[in-house]
Amino acid sequence: MAAPGGLEPSLDDKIDAQVDEQVASGGRADVWVRFAARPDLSQFSTIQDWDKRGQAVVDALQASADASQADLKEQLDTQDVDYQAFWATNSIRVGGADLDLVTSMASAGGVEGIYPTLTIEVPDLKEEDQQMAPAAVEWGVDDINAPAVWEGLGIRGEGVVVASIDTGAQFDHPALVNAYRGNNGDGTFDHDYNWFDAAGTSPDAPADNDGHGTHVTGTMVGDDGGDNQVGVAPGAKWIAANGCCPTDAALIASGQWMLEPRDLEGENPDVSKRPHVINNSWGTQGPSTAPFMEDVIEAWAASGQFGVFANGNSGPACESAGSPGSRIVAYSVGNYNSGHTISGSSGRGAGQDGEIKPNISAPGSAVRSSVPGNGYAVYSGTSMASPHVAGAVALAWSGAPALVGDVDGTRGLLDGTAVNTEDLQCGGTAEDNNVFGEGRLDALELVNSAPIGDAGTLEGTVTDAASGDPLPDTSVDIVGPIERSTLTDEEGTYQAQLSAGDYDLTMSKFGYATATASATVTAGETTTVDAALDPVASGAVTGTVTDGSGYGFPLYARVSAEGTPAATFTDPETGEFSLDLPEGETFDLTVQVQYPGYTAPTVEATSGDSLDVSVPVDSATCIAPGYDFVVDGVTESFDGTTAPEGWEVVDNAGTGEVWAFDNPGGRDNLTGGEGNFAVLDSDFYGSGGSQDSLLISPSATCRTCPSRWSLPPGLVLPR
Repeated sequence: MAAPGGLEPSLDDKIDAQVDEQVASGGRADVWVRFAARPDLSQFSTIQDWDKRGQAVVDALQASADASQADLKEQLDTQDVDYQAFWATNSIRVGGADLDLVTSMASAGGVEGIYPTLTIEVPDLKEEDQQMAPAAVEWGVDDINAPAVWEGLGIRGEGVVVASIDTGAQFDHPALVNAYRGNNGDGTFDHDYNWFDAAGTSPDAPADNDGHGTHVTGTMVGDDGGDNQVGVAPGAKWIAANGCCPTDAALIASGQWMLEPRDLEGENPDVSKRPHVINNSWGTQGPSTAPFMEDVIEAWAASGQFGVFANGNSGPACESAGSPGSRIVAYSVGNYNSGHTISGSSGRGAGQDGEIKPNISAPGSAVRSSVPGNGYAVYSGTSMASPHVAGAVALAWSGAPALVGDVDGTRGLLDGTAVNTEDLQCGGTAEDNNVFGEGRLDALELVNSAPIGDAGTLEGTVTDAASGDPLPDTSVDIVGPIERSTLTDEEGTYQAQLSAGDYDLTMSKFGYATATASATVTAGETTTVDAALDPVASGAVTGTVTDGSGYGFPLYARVSAEGTPAATFTDPETGEFSLDLPEGETFDLTVQVQYPGYTAPTVEATSGDSLDVSVPVDSATCIAPGYDFVVDGVTESFDGTTAPEGWEVVDNAGTGEVWAFDNPGGRDNLTGGEGNFAVLDSDFYGSGGSQDSLLISPSATCRTCPSRWSLPPGLVLPR
């Protein structure tokens, strides 16, 4: 079959179908050219120096992009094509590309694919009535216990810089001016490195022509020193970019600037000026898992910057989260009201690849905050919820400097300290579901669980005691002055920033004996605790999986031990399997046939058992290969003058005008068969009649139908 648009198949594989459609219909299209090369960003997480870490990430990204993009940029320059190149995502946005240019770019070396541009709009601002009487401290700020952090712990966000990629911000608003990093404190302002005009609407100073960004920024840091304490972390500083949402390129450019801020002229980059926390109260308006901005989010994390995203306002349907919040890499926030009920509009999961979304929920309904013109307004949405989390991270990093840059550790603390809120309408558990995520944000518990004050590093490597090989994904539970749980990486290593003190450690992994250890963490020092886990004796559970509803042929199925990573597949020709399990324990094995229409039975097993599992078809759907709904006799001739045996006629209207079997109107047989037939003949009964009649067949059963089926792909009958 010819490729769409006449392209060679190898090139067409690289070109998104939407690009083909746009070029075919309009002759030209704006497109993204994405290159495959990506540096290994995981190597930078161990760099302790903030400036060196940021520079290392930027250098690696820029070197990769320079090498990848050079030839294509030269070609585009020669052809005088309008484009923007980005190193943070190793992509080039090309304007007005025709078919020849699209084809040429797809064939360029190192190009991964050609993708359409994405339209993202500023979330609508609908002013709301206040849900409760006005107070000096806004209800959402109070609800997450931020005042208890300020007053009880003396932590207000000092030393942390938060950023907003939004519609901008009124820098001299009474609630924002004192926290603006560009405020020199003497009545003058320096906007270099503190403002990025991605929209091209205010090149000299932060401004907001919409109001959304000023409101969001106020929820992070707003405090006018009087009766308007609307921000979670009033001691933090803020900077901003107005990348939302003239174009997708403006958003990417804003994300790139956050990695390496520049002056107002776009010159003199300085990674030391990058923010610690970046709020993103925007996303696709409808449900989506598009991978937009993913490269930038990963770069932020590698650079030690915590990105927070709104989960979208397309609820209450399930799978209504918007991108980028729906992506696994993004930490997204749902919206609840003052009654701790989820907002009807709050986007729900699941997200990308079944990921629980949102990650957490925060106050987002009827939230009062700053707006341009030195005023205040009450708005609702996940846009209002997200900055509560950004502000809470600022409090945690302010109180626990050892946590700064530890993105994974901070996500774990947010998850672990959230107030569990059960809502299973879209799946999940009471502790983690697709409505509230991990639960409701609690800033006080978050900060109390962080390594406040004197802190040190606990690290180590977990290996197999028999082979010496590293053991990735080993659970390391740490209990002491604060509690942490983490997993080892691919090299078997773990690391945690902890308050100074004594700790008990528990290392556990399926198939190994649990190990315990103790450690003393000293302020400013690194304590190393390694562990070697002994493999436990194991034995194989063997067996055969076959069809259990008539055919008895072998089935290709996944056999897994519930609550463990142990799983295997049967041989599709024989149905046989073998699964190693620790000795002396009983496990529930779930059998999931890899063809549609079968049930998924669970059977108990202990190592050494031999099982023969016959899996029945799901008779309710009857879609398994080789099965169909069958009525006794398969067909019905309706040769008699009354309903055949087993059939029932029901007269709902009570008029006697029902299904007939003697052809009272003398009609031709139009059923495709011969002889008599059943008919409900309104013309015969006349215009004054009334018919509401049912003709009910005997129960249909799901039975084998060997003369009417073929083997599904991959299924082989035994010889």
